[in-house]
Amino acid sequence: MKKLRWRLFLHFSFQFISIAVLMVIVILMTLFIVIAFYAKDVSENNYYQAKLESITVDTGISFKQLEMNDGWDESLEEDLWVQIINEDGKVVEAGNVPKDLPNQYSPFELLEMQETEELQDYSLTFYLETFYETPYLFVLGHFDQEKNFLETLAQDYGQKGLIADQHLAEVESKLKNINGSLELVDSNEKVKQRIGVGPKKEQDKPLHLFMRKEQPDVFSTKLTTYQDPDSDLRWVLTTSNENKKEMNFDSYRDLAMAFGITAMIVLLITILISVWNGFRYGNPLFIFANWLSRMGNEQYEEVLTERERKQVFRKNGKTKMRYRLYDEVFQAFYGMAEKLERSKKEREELEKNREEWMTGISHDLRTPLSTMQGYGKLLESGQYEWTKEELEEIGKTLGEKSEYMLSLIEDFSLSFQLKNQETPASFKQVDINPLMEDILSKFQGDLTLRDDYQLRFQPLNQPHYLSADEKWFERMIDNLIYNAIKHNPQGTDIEVVLSKDEPKNEFKILIKDNGIGMDEVTKKHLFTRYYRGTNTDERIEGTGLGMNIAMRIAQLHRGEVSVESEKSQGTTVSIVFPLS
Repeated sequence: MKKLRWRLFLHFSFQFISIAVLMVIVILMTLFIVIAFYAKDVSENNYYQAKLESITVDTGISFKQLEMNDGWDESLEEDLWVQIINEDGKVVEAGNVPKDLPNQYSPFELLEMQETEELQDYSLTFYLETFYETPYLFVLGHFDQEKNFLETLAQDYGQKGLIADQHLAEVESKLKNINGSLELVDSNEKVKQRIGVGPKKEQDKPLHLFMRKEQPDVFSTKLTTYQDPDSDLRWVLTTSNENKKEMNFDSYRDLAMAFGITAMIVLLITILISVWNGFRYGNPLFIFANWLSRMGNEQYEEVLTERERKQVFRKNGKTKMRYRLYDEVFQAFYGMAEKLERSKKEREELEKNREEWMTGISHDLRTPLSTMQGYGKLLESGQYEWTKEELEEIGKTLGEKSEYMLSLIEDFSLSFQLKNQETPASFKQVDINPLMEDILSKFQGDLTLRDDYQLRFQPLNQPHYLSADEKWFERMIDNLIYNAIKHNPQGTDIEVVLSKDEPKNEFKILIKDNGIGMDEVTKKHLFTRYYRGTNTDERIEGTGLGMNIAMRIAQLHRGEVSVESEKSQGTTVSIVFPLS
């Protein structure tokens, strides 16, 4: 499952990273479109300002100080120049700059440039860049031909603010060369003189004067003014605006369409990805849901239907590419189905064993109770005169049957306590050699077993102390030896061997016999509660709890019980404890 976790992580990470990259690309494309429309709009309003702002973008990757890219000045027209001035007034970068321009400016010079927007014969445009640690001033200069033309015209032909009649033809010729017209206007906005056939001065509204300063290229004409110092007349030269481009009044609509198209593309991509995800992850989930439904109906043998199997697997048995992401899940399904099927069979077998045990235990309890009931009725009837020997025999039988029933009840109680870990135990350090000798002595001294079974003991060569509860430890050994006696014929040799394995940190108690052994089914269920297996045809009485109790007592002492046996080859039961 760890591999599946990483595969899911990488898969979804790649998928959503791809979506993120795609969204970034779409956003960048939208941003570029917006910038393009903005640049177009700015250039239509103020060509020189747009030109200067485009130059400010052509910088390097430094975040501390301004570094212009190589060749940034190659896009400048011949009549344009740019200077970049730092906060100390020094020119740090320049392009197309005339030789007579200074490389250092004083605060007074910069203030005068800001107020007049002029330097020598050049008109200026400014842009202050404050992105870096220190500010930089971008200055773009261009030669204003109309302004110089108008000043020259006023100086050469102006007489008391007006143009003499003898110069009108010459002035009109000059105006014709630049396709301009000239008006001389007094302080009352009354036209005193009009010359030239060029574009007429537009009837501007008051705010248009400000717009002509901030957005000169919105208008189709260019107004150049000169105030005559000898009179109150203002010379107004009207020429065609060469920087004017056809104003696209649908720019906002185009921008909205660009956003709309981008939104539609993003929506379409999102829908396609959603549909793809729905089919890719919905189909496996539908298969999983069907499988869980079958599991709920205990149809463990059918993990996938034939149709689902063809849908998931190729003919060679490999998982198809679209389902390969869930390869471990399908394998886990098959493994789980096998476990559930096995658990179902074990549960059915346990239920069968429990029913058999109930039948057997009922018989085990009924037999001594029937005997005790029969003797009780005979004694109660008073029909017989019992001899002393007969009464002693009856008493002995009743005592044996009572002890047998008590042992059955004790096994039930002990099994419940061990299962729920409610067994009171008092552990102490005991030497295992004398403890085992004491436990085995009762078997070796039993006259009924001496001739029928040979019991031998092989102790350790040196003392070994074990933390044990002597009462429960004795019960564990008793159960294992009684089991070896009960299920083997007379003449069987039983040997108890103690051993230590220092490298493996193990102490072992081996109970070996050369009896009839057991089959695989009996060995598999040997420690199962209520299982009463036998290798003979005769009926064995008991609760089927003896070996389960022995195993739980061993676990109580931090030990593990295992068994090795083959038919007709005897049996070896091993109890392994840690040395430390």
